[in-house]
Amino acid sequence: MSPRQGMDMAVRRSAAALLAAGATLACLLAVPPTVSAREPSGSYTDIPIQETGRVESILDGDTFRFVEDGASSWVKIRLLGVNTPEVTGFNNIHFAEDMCAGQEALRLLAGIIPPGSRVQLRSQSKASSNRGRSLRYVFAYNPRSGAYDIDVQAKVAESGLAMWFTIDEESALSYPYRLIVQQAQRGGRGIWDPYHCGPVEQPDARIRLTVVWDAPGSDQSNLNGESVIVRNVGAADVDLSGWLLRDTSLTAWFYFPQGTVLQAGDYRVVHVGSGTTGQPDRRDLYMGSVTPLFPNTQDGKFLGDGAYLLDRKTAVRFYDEYPCITDCTDPLAGVVVIGKVNARSRSKLPSRAANEEFIVLRNTGVEPVLLDGYYLRRKVSTYPFPPGTTIDGGDTLTIRIGKGAASSLVQFWGRTAPLLTNKHDRVDLISNKDVVVSRRQW
Repeated sequence: MSPRQGMDMAVRRSAAALLAAGATLACLLAVPPTVSAREPSGSYTDIPIQETGRVESILDGDTFRFVEDGASSWVKIRLLGVNTPEVTGFNNIHFAEDMCAGQEALRLLAGIIPPGSRVQLRSQSKASSNRGRSLRYVFAYNPRSGAYDIDVQAKVAESGLAMWFTIDEESALSYPYRLIVQQAQRGGRGIWDPYHCGPVEQPDARIRLTVVWDAPGSDQSNLNGESVIVRNVGAADVDLSGWLLRDTSLTAWFYFPQGTVLQAGDYRVVHVGSGTTGQPDRRDLYMGSVTPLFPNTQDGKFLGDGAYLLDRKTAVRFYDEYPCITDCTDPLAGVVVIGKVNARSRSKLPSRAANEEFIVLRNTGVEPVLLDGYYLRRKVSTYPFPPGTTIDGGDTLTIRIGKGAASSLVQFWGRTAPLLTNKHDRVDLISNKDVVVSRRQW
């Protein structure tokens, strides 16, 4: 069996298990596996049962109180796989009122698992928790089958009232839930319809978000290497004052300061860590997080995240998610190619030897290409192109491995020693969706 056939079989096993849980997922079986997705781990029956009991009360669209069989007190349970809009008073550190569709999501969950109903909780680790809540996959009792086979997460995702949510330790079902959320997005259901909660402000706004999720070096040591590029790709100016930029967590939401107006073609770079607004570049802004927000993709797991831009009514207006899961073609494939690579250096001085190594990118097309969100990757080392990097039609861009002053034709990886080996090495040009655009091996 080929890896692609194995992935297809695993996708079908996951989808079949969710179908048995009552989710409407027939459309997923027609979706071809992506070339970049990590293989799904299997069905929910592969995940250990941690607790069985009854629902005590619903707190919001993804959180409820639960009483385990034999226990006398409740604990808070947070659904894995999905993240619904916040409501006042529960797990809400940024708002004094309900978010768009927050109450609707609460009512939805109450309809799926009303107080008093029986549920079974599963997780890969019993210790999985977040902010005083146990993290669990939740399956409701089905009187027709006599089993706990109603997938609560799938029903919430299918409604269009949830973002995709996954964490490293509990990613076994990340792939099928991402598929369900994507179907809701494409159908414009729930929060994926910007008019779901009424008229929108600045309806002519056209913003493109680009998540830069793999910082050079250690993400924890280089928090500002993670960022979101917010670019106005429309013809009209957009006033972002008071708009919210977030990922799927509650860690570090960012509100654009008053007076933040993006003219057509302009952009801002919102860094994950701390810094001074407007420095070192006038376009730089900072979330102020003390931890990384955007997990790196991993072999053997389906991990990722997204950036979401909400207007002042907290309607989701624009988003960018990774990795790619379906239709994983890239517009630069076959257009931007890795040309000459020099992996040999003669200098005995490491910093000088680093700059003797270089990689050349060539734009084989006639139109300029923008490299926002693209990386060069050699094993675990990555080089994200600075925002606004452009290669004109027919031109080249040389990336030297060492340090130096960048220009329109030359950039520098920033290392103090050589990176490439003389033989049996490889460098890839990848998108922020983790899709390989060009590859050069030697």
